[in-house]
Amino acid sequence: MMSWTKHTAAAAVAILAAATGQRADAALLWGNNAGFGADIIEAFDPATGALVHKFTGVAGNGRGVVVVGNTVYYTVVGDGVIHEMDATSGALLPGTINTGQSSLSTISYDGTNFWLADYSGTNKAYQVAPDGTLLTTITLNGSTGNQDGLEYFNGRLIGNRGDGVAPYDVYNLAGGVPSTSSFIAPAGSSTGIAFDGTNFYTSNVFNNSVSIWNGTTGAFISTLALDVSRGTHLLEDLSFDFAGRADTCGGPNQPPCTTGVPEPASMAILGMGLLGLGALRRPKA
Repeated sequence: MMSWTKHTAAAAVAILAAATGQRADAALLWGNNAGFGADIIEAFDPATGALVHKFTGVAGNGRGVVVVGNTVYYTVVGDGVIHEMDATSGALLPGTINTGQSSLSTISYDGTNFWLADYSGTNKAYQVAPDGTLLTTITLNGSTGNQDGLEYFNGRLIGNRGDGVAPYDVYNLAGGVPSTSSFIAPAGSSTGIAFDGTNFYTSNVFNNSVSIWNGTTGAFISTLALDVSRGTHLLEDLSFDFAGRADTCGGPNQPPCTTGVPEPASMAILGMGLLGLGALRRPKA
């Protein structure tokens, strides 16, 4: 197998972000659904909650999702693979990233590498290069394990405390004790978290809605109801396009910043009741 340097691996993500066809709409809010059968990846208008895309991924109980340019990276319970999907068409891409971990949940991106939370029972988080190389393992002391909400933002991490367990604490990239405890404090079961460059969005996993929080103070802003005209949503993780965020695009080894406007091709792509719903979300043996 070809050995990639860090520079080559980072360039691969940048290439994917600038791949052929239209770019994904940088303003969309993406989510990965828990469930049996094929994994369902969806995208919503964050202003209205309207469902814009509903795509079918690989078979598996969905967990993490992160969008970089026109590529959706996502995870399912029980394997250590980051799967890939075209964000415009929903087509499954042949590239996969094998991290070597046994089970992964939420996934984020720092402009060069991925950040993922462990879903095998520990309170670890991993920084992983685009070729799957494990770069860093940290411990998130505020988490009790099986964390399913973790987001990179402005050089820090924010994450919940377990499987659907709020509140969300802020960490530096070395992990350990939170630098700010309970920065965001939802009242109910809350899973994925996304940052749009200004505010945070958290998934109200059983309620077909997301909550919006001030990115500076952590104060609650509003709740956004999601369109259920094409089915209900059990969103585990959330993401905005990281190529549309100032803290994760445009720098050295980072993908080019995008605006959501269709652009010419630059190069080819490389590479049931609440009880029942809760049962879908439990880790697989």
